[in-house]
Amino acid sequence: MSLDISLLSPEQLDRFIHIQSIIARQEDEAAKVRAARDYYKGEHPVLLTQRQQEYLGKQLTDGDFEFAHNLAKTVVDTLRERLAVVGFTVNGKSADDLDAENPDPAAQLAALLWQWWQHSRMGSQQIRLYRRTIRDGKSYVMVDYDNINQRPRLTMHEVDDGTTGIVLHRNPEDENQVLFASRYFYTFNPLKPGMTGIERKTVYLPGEIRKYERASITNMIGAENLWRSIQDDGDLAWPIPWRDTEGRPLGVAAVEFQNPGGSEVAQIAGLQNALNKSWLDLLAAADTSGFPILTLNYKEPVSMPVKINNDDTDLDGDDEFIVAPGRALEIFGGDIRRIEGADLGKMIEGIWAIVAAISGTTRTPQYYMKPFTGVDIPSGEALKQLESGLVAKAEERQLMFGEAWADVMSLAYRVARTFGNVPEVDDPVIGVQWKDPNTRIEDVEAKIAESHKKLGVPDEAVWQRAGYSPDQIAAFKQAAMMQRAAEIANIVQAARQQPQTQTQQRDTGQQGTAA
Repeated sequence: MSLDISLLSPEQLDRFIHIQSIIARQEDEAAKVRAARDYYKGEHPVLLTQRQQEYLGKQLTDGDFEFAHNLAKTVVDTLRERLAVVGFTVNGKSADDLDAENPDPAAQLAALLWQWWQHSRMGSQQIRLYRRTIRDGKSYVMVDYDNINQRPRLTMHEVDDGTTGIVLHRNPEDENQVLFASRYFYTFNPLKPGMTGIERKTVYLPGEIRKYERASITNMIGAENLWRSIQDDGDLAWPIPWRDTEGRPLGVAAVEFQNPGGSEVAQIAGLQNALNKSWLDLLAAADTSGFPILTLNYKEPVSMPVKINNDDTDLDGDDEFIVAPGRALEIFGGDIRRIEGADLGKMIEGIWAIVAAISGTTRTPQYYMKPFTGVDIPSGEALKQLESGLVAKAEERQLMFGEAWADVMSLAYRVARTFGNVPEVDDPVIGVQWKDPNTRIEDVEAKIAESHKKLGVPDEAVWQRAGYSPDQIAAFKQAAMMQRAAEIANIVQAARQQPQTQTQQRDTGQQGTAA
């Protein structure tokens, strides 16, 4: 059932916002977000037995770095590397379809979207966005208007971690309806005493923006830390209107990017702990039984003479059994036996079994996690088959993140129409162009592109198949147009010169006849 919060009075809406903030901002969810970020950074809990704590504890916990075979980061980054937006389309038209003589508004808007993207530095910022989304389970892109440069502006924000970040509030009865978004942050202004460290909350409703700060307010109960409304320098009203020129709400300014299944790190936290523990167990086993031990066996009890210094201390080495390269041992009344070190192979196999489990759970190929050498390194069709799960996973996120990007750019278009001047496109349908998530094998792709060319496939499709970016394809098309224009000019020039040549030849022939 749809919930229309616009029917609430200003006081009711204010109360509703703060109650929803308390409900949605649960500490256990924030704790999961913080834990996922710690795991990604390699800050894992160290599980030690009492004996391991005696000889490993301080080395693992008191130094600058903690022990971890950190595959959480590998899982996140391997998937993130397959995600990259390379362009936008509007109603099927891209910036490559721009024609100076017959400008198409859809192609013009597609070019504008890409300009807004570039001015917001989203080419590099998208890397951080996907990393945060895959790691935390969700993240956000906000849209506002840059009055100085007269264009929409895109900024990234993390999900709330209990201190700062964004919380998206949905209708409990309809998850598809976004009621509003809350952004929590702390002020920082070292030039004004008392203006740093103030907790703030900005609420983005579909048709307005409300700003609050945490303040100590004295009432009948006593002093309480409550939210109170606040206006920043330059704000003309409270709340700030967020509507188009016809009075319609522009929409919630924060768009959510959600990773299917939630945080990738949370799915493998238990296996990651088991992996670290297995490595520590291996170290403990190697320390206690991983090396050969020499034993002295006497047939009868013997007494070991010990020389004593004047201060009643042992002379260094007199009561020690020293083994070193080139050293000979002479034993009287006994023999020497060698106890071989334990076979640690089973423990090492257990470690790689856990790695395989993490690989299967996350559909991340094992060669990203386990060293491969020689013939074990996959290539060609074998590589394609091994990466099929990872590619399918990346394509799923391209679909879901692509819809989120379409929402971002649709909002940016409405904002630009309201506060700026952009070409009008009726009911624009925005599409997202992604880089191919498959590992490219250049010689194979080149042969495929060549065969497509022979079959008469248009050049642009061949270039796309060959892996060229939209900017490179646009440059190729421009070069082809210039080359074609030069060829036409040569043909026209030749056509103009031909009648003159024929006239000169006739004149020459007539003169010869007269002679």
